[in-house]
Amino acid sequence: METKESAKTTICTLNDLIFPVEMKDNPRNTNSEYSKVVTGIIKGNEFDLNYCSPRYALVPNEMIFPKIEDVLNANGITYSPSYKHINNVRFYADYTINDKRYGYRMNGTNDIIQPMLRVQHSYNGLTKYKIVFGYFRLVCSNGLVIAVEQMKEYNLVIVGKHTEQILHSFEELNTMLQNFGQNAKQVTSDIVAKYELLGGRAVTNVQDRITEVLKAVKVTAVDNSKFNTVNDIVNRITKEATDPTLGYGGRVNDWLIYNGINQYLHSDRTIVAPELRMETDSKVFEYMLENV
Repeated sequence: METKESAKTTICTLNDLIFPVEMKDNPRNTNSEYSKVVTGIIKGNEFDLNYCSPRYALVPNEMIFPKIEDVLNANGITYSPSYKHINNVRFYADYTINDKRYGYRMNGTNDIIQPMLRVQHSYNGLTKYKIVFGYFRLVCSNGLVIAVEQMKEYNLVIVGKHTEQILHSFEELNTMLQNFGQNAKQVTSDIVAKYELLGGRAVTNVQDRITEVLKAVKVTAVDNSKFNTVNDIVNRITKEATDPTLGYGGRVNDWLIYNGINQYLHSDRTIVAPELRMETDSKVFEYMLENV
């Protein structure tokens, strides 16, 4: 079960992620499952990061994040990176792709979305290595999920469990980026069609729709004297619907509902790790696509 401490992320730099790390024998008497220890040198001090069995395959961050950036650079993709970690054992990077050729403006609005790559890795096994293609809105830095159907069709998720799979993932990423570059118009069209489907659904009773979605995906709505989840999401949606620069003219649709819930899920009101937020985010998106 996640706790505030185990799920709290810290914003950092790439150098903060690529500290020296190694796996060696555990000097203490223990069973085979804990006979190895992963240690790291963090700001000049040695820390034990994980106790594991000899089967554990340690892949240092320096063999992952810089390599991913090499692939992006080799494909001529301009991007802005951001990095986070949890207790120096779970690591996350978002690469927001700035190239305007790959951007998209939601119909009838000034709401612009751009592609994003999200990468995760860990030294304690709690966060599985994964590269996920998604989008983000310029108005909000949170990532947007892609429908499962398009994820599968265009191979937009790369997962690695073992060392060989992780090292091979850079070739897969290169192929993914090249395919996207060559077929960007079609891929983008198929992906944003699902966003536009939500954007074309007007919502009159905003509170009821939010309550319905939260209940369906099993997100507990807080309701006490200090905070109300539904009201918080309504306020987020209202702010965007009435923002003259976005062009929604005060009208609320399922796209804004989804984004309001997305912002709540990725806010400090929740205490789960980023990958669990994305899982719930995906459930919200898929539910809203299928249930008007």
